[in-house]
Amino acid sequence: MKIFVTVLVSAIVFFTLQNIIPTQDEFEIYDATVRLHVLANSDSEQDQALKLKVRDELLNTVKEYSVNSKEEAIEKIEENKENLIKIAEDVVKKEGKAYPVDIEIGKEYYQTRYYEDFALPAGEYTSVRVIIGEGDGQNWWCVMYPPLCTGAAIGYDDEAYLEVGLTKGQYNLITENQSGEYKIKFKLLEIAAEAFGIEY
Repeated sequence: MKIFVTVLVSAIVFFTLQNIIPTQDEFEIYDATVRLHVLANSDSEQDQALKLKVRDELLNTVKEYSVNSKEEAIEKIEENKENLIKIAEDVVKKEGKAYPVDIEIGKEYYQTRYYEDFALPAGEYTSVRVIIGEGDGQNWWCVMYPPLCTGAAIGYDDEAYLEVGLTKGQYNLITENQSGEYKIKFKLLEIAAEAFGIEY
C-alpha cells in the first residue's frame, strides 16, 4: 500500500511540474531579450519627467533599426551608441538641463517585472543601461528588443508578439492568462535560482 501511495504521489508531482515548469523554449526568453534600464538624475518631478522623455526618444529611434535577432539588435545599438547618447543629451538640453548621459551595454540582473499586458521573469538579461546625470533617481525598466514597449506590440495578441521576434513558447510565458500560471512559473524559477545558486 505504501509503495502504491508513493508511486501515485510521485506521478502527481511529476505531471504537475511538467505542466508548470517552463520548457527549454521558454527559458530562452533570457537569450532573446534586450532589456532597457533608464536611471534618472534624481527623484525630482522634473528629472523623473525628463527620464521618460529620454526613454521615449531612444525607443522611437531603436524601433526603426532593421534587426531580426537579439544579436543584431545589440550590434546595431553598439554601432550607434554615440549617436544614442547624443539623442538623449539633446533631449536633456531641450528641457533646459546640462546633465551628461552615459550608456552601458552588459549583463544585469532584473527582478520579476509585471507590466500592463505582459510580465518578464527575474534573471540575468543583456541590458542597455542609460544613466542620466548622477543616476540617483528612480529607474525605469522595460524591453528594448523585441520592441514590446513600443507601438510595434500594440494589441498584445499572438501575431503582434510573433512579429517582434518571440516564439510561441516565449509568448505563452510572458503574457498573462486567466490562471495566472506564468506567475507560478516565475516563482519556481526564483526559488530554484536561490536554492541552487543558478544564474539563469
